[in-house]
Amino acid sequence: MYQRRHVPSSRALPKTYRFLRLPLTIDIAPIVAEIEAADITWLPSQWKWHLGTSFCILRGGQERGWPGSRLTSGGGIDAPPLVALPRLCELLDTAFPARPVSAWLGLSPPDSRIHLHIDNTPHWDEHHRFHIPLITTPAARLCVAGRFLHLPAGTVWAFNNSVPHGAENLGPPRIHLMVDLPPVPAVEALVAAGTPEEGAKDPEAIARLSRDPMESLPEAMKSDAYLLWRLAQQ
Repeated sequence: MYQRRHVPSSRALPKTYRFLRLPLTIDIAPIVAEIEAADITWLPSQWKWHLGTSFCILRGGQERGWPGSRLTSGGGIDAPPLVALPRLCELLDTAFPARPVSAWLGLSPPDSRIHLHIDNTPHWDEHHRFHIPLITTPAARLCVAGRFLHLPAGTVWAFNNSVPHGAENLGPPRIHLMVDLPPVPAVEALVAAGTPEEGAKDPEAIARLSRDPMESLPEAMKSDAYLLWRLAQQ
């Protein structure tokens, strides 16, 4: 993988699963309708593994000078886009056993990839990452530790972001809601009640996700010296 060495937090959670389907039911139809009606500003990803994808921060920490920095530390502060998404805000506040400290929408356009990497901040080590697919097709799959799985719309999954992971979308645009939850007893009980899925092997897809993400850096980014420096530090 093309990233700096990951030193796990001393409080890193023991995520022993790849994909874990959780026993939660969420009515996503009104959420999807709200998102489609809203004038969302999608930000280009600020991590080299996610180049070509976009995100919209809903909740996180303090801004630290670059787009996406709100997601590296938690904090539970609602971001301005959430004002225009009241149904989604209600979901964040009521659907889970604890209030998410970070939340965002991830948009993967057609023929996009998230290259293999490990989430490498203490915050990401110390929280559970949940995925809720909102708009997706079977051509959109996540990858964890060498296995691929499509997550159906409306399901809820714990996703191991502390081992090599990525994604590939060979279909139409895909949108997932992602949340980070603290390891309080109620959240741990929900995770313990989940059903693990191993996923399938796909050597050709692994080869695509294993490439250096900087090889496909868009021309517009190559002239931004600060951005190039920051991507090299990741």
